[in-house]
Amino acid sequence: MQISEWKERIRSATDSVWAVRLLHAFEYVIAAVLLVQGNTVWMTIDPVRDHIGTVLLILLITAVLACMILSGAIFSGEKRKACIFGISAIFLYAMVLFFAHESNRSVFWHFILVFLLMAAYSLMRRSEGTTAVLLKYRNLICLVAIYSLVMWLLCSVLKIFPPSGVVMTSWNDTSFLDAPISSYIGIYFTPQGIRNTSIFTEAPMAALHYSLALLIEVFLVKKADLKKMGILLLVILTTMSTMGYLVAGFAVLMKLILWIGEKGWLRKKSVIATGAAILTVGVGAALFLLIRKIGTISGSIRSDDLRAGWQAFLDHPLLGNGFNNLPAIQQYMSSWRHFNMGYSSGLLWILSDGGLWLGAIHLCPVIRATVVGILRKQWGIVLFALSVMAIFLITVFQYSYLLSFLLAFLLFWQPEVDHHRGEIPQAQGKPTGLKAS
Repeated sequence: MQISEWKERIRSATDSVWAVRLLHAFEYVIAAVLLVQGNTVWMTIDPVRDHIGTVLLILLITAVLACMILSGAIFSGEKRKACIFGISAIFLYAMVLFFAHESNRSVFWHFILVFLLMAAYSLMRRSEGTTAVLLKYRNLICLVAIYSLVMWLLCSVLKIFPPSGVVMTSWNDTSFLDAPISSYIGIYFTPQGIRNTSIFTEAPMAALHYSLALLIEVFLVKKADLKKMGILLLVILTTMSTMGYLVAGFAVLMKLILWIGEKGWLRKKSVIATGAAILTVGVGAALFLLIRKIGTISGSIRSDDLRAGWQAFLDHPLLGNGFNNLPAIQQYMSSWRHFNMGYSSGLLWILSDGGLWLGAIHLCPVIRATVVGILRKQWGIVLFALSVMAIFLITVFQYSYLLSFLLAFLLFWQPEVDHHRGEIPQAQGKPTGLKAS
C-alpha cells in the first residue's frame, strides 16, 4: 500500500466519531494540566511536588501529540513547514539567554520546552484548536468554582467540618522555609483564613484562574453563558482579591458597553456617550479600590514589589540577571517588609530574569494579537490580550504552563472559520469565540 493511501486512511479515521471524542478528551487533559500546574497547593507540597510536575509534563506532551494526530493537523505539509520554521526561530532566539546565564538553566529548559510545545500546538491547530482548549479550561474552572463555593461555605464560613490536618507548602511569605496550612483531606485548603483559596496557594492565585475563565467567557465566546458568568463572579467575590474585583468589574463593564452597541438600541453618538459614562463609573470604582489597597500593608508591599522589580531590571536591562533569580529583586526590597519577602509581579520578574530579550517573548504575543485584533475589528481578542498582560503585571505565574499556552495562543491567533466544526472562533466586529462547549 502506498504512503498516500495510508495518509488518506488516517485522515478518514480522524473524522470518525470516536476520534472526535478522543480529541475532546485530550483537549480536556491539556486544560486540566494547565489548571493543576498553575500554582495549586499540590504543586508546592514536599515530597510530591516533583513527582506531580513530572507526571503533568508527560501528560501534556502526550495530550498535545494526540490532539495533533486526531485532528489531522500533523498530516498537513503546509502546517508542518510553518511549525518547523516557527519553533526553530523561537528556539534560536531563546538560546541567546541560555548562553548568557549559567545559573538555573533547568528553569530555562523547562520553560522553553513547554513554550515550544505550546507554539507547535498553536501553529498546527491554529485558532480553533487553542480556543477549544481555553473553553475546556473555562469549563473546568467553573466546576472548581462550584466545588470551592460549597467547601468555602461549609468549612471556612460555617466551620461545620474541621480540618483533617496540615500540609507543608513552599508557598509562603519568607521564601526560605515551608509553612503549614490547614487541609481538608487534600482536596481543599485554607492558607488565608476566611478567603476562598480552594485548591490554590493563595487568594490572588485563585482569583487569577477565576478571572481568566471569566475573560474567556466574556471575550472569546460567541454567546456568553450568563450562568457561568454568574458563578465566576460570585466565586471571585469570595476570594476577597482586589485584582479579582478589578478584572471582574472591567469584564462586566466592557460586556455591557459592547452589548448595548450590538443590540442597536442607541445611535452611535449615544452609544459612545453611554460607554463613556459607564467607563467613568468603572474607572472611579477601580481608583477607589486601588486607593484603599495602597493604604494597606498589602498594597504597600505590592507597590514596593513594582519598584524593586524595576530596579532589578535596570541592572541588566537587555539580558537580565538570570533565570528565576528572585534574590536579584529582593535586594531592592524595603527593609520594613522583612516579614514578607515574596513577590507579586510576574512581568517584572521576567524582565529582571531575562531583560528585554526574555520580555519580548512575553510582550510580542500581546502586541501582535492587539494589533491584528484592531485591524480586523476583533475587539474581543484585543481586550483579552490586554487583560492578560495587566493581570501578569500584578500576579506571579511566570514560567507556568498556563502562561506559555496563553502566549502561544496570542502569538499565532488569527480569525478564521473552523470548517470542520462549522463555527467561527472570532466573529466580525464583536468579541466572540467558539460556541460554549
